[in-house]
Amino acid sequence: MAAPVPTKRRTRRPRAEREAEILDAARAVFAERGYGAAAVAEIAGRAGVVEGTVYSYFETKRALLIAVMKGFYEDLIADTESSLSAIRGTENQLRFVIRRHLDTFTSDLGLCRVIIREARPDIALYDEAILELNRRYTGFALRVLEEGVARGSLRDDLVPSVIRDLLYGGIEHAVWRFVFSDGELDAGQLADQLADALLGGIVKAPNPPSDATLLRLERAVARLESNLGG
Repeated sequence: MAAPVPTKRRTRRPRAEREAEILDAARAVFAERGYGAAAVAEIAGRAGVVEGTVYSYFETKRALLIAVMKGFYEDLIADTESSLSAIRGTENQLRFVIRRHLDTFTSDLGLCRVIIREARPDIALYDEAILELNRRYTGFALRVLEEGVARGSLRDDLVPSVIRDLLYGGIEHAVWRFVFSDGELDAGQLADQLADALLGGIVKAPNPPSDATLLRLERAVARLESNLGG
């Protein structure tokens, strides 16, 4: 009697691993197609599962987008926080914040389009998926500005929240054409231009020398001239 042929047991993938694969596929499809044109069937195909499996992890396409947006922001927040902690000086920190935000547009252009074009106009979606995370992310710039005022490196009359909004609003305006066209963005050059323009208006000017200081300088120069002449 022939021995029974052993059957191959199917190994079930860990749930967290499968979920991560679905999110990676969804992020790629949303970035390429936009949220409205993205099909769950395509996301499933890229993840190597059937469409029903996607719905067993995420009830709706909207829930899937929310998860993708949260992952996008969480990664951005973690990277910004880690890098910023190693930078010293208000000006250097602000320059980094500006450059990091511009780099996001060049590296994750598709998702930035989704946020600006589709998520932001949908107030309910924006509030649920992005609002609090965006506050945490832009909070880094706000903290740098507040600390700069407290240390005396920025003007005393600044309203940090207004400058933060000006900073991010200015960046978005500057990259608008790039986001919605096939143009190229020189993130380094634009970062320097925006930083120079912003810092030129908010850095605290050095205090002018007092009359006593000027008098001491004049006497020192007179002594130097006298010594050189002698």
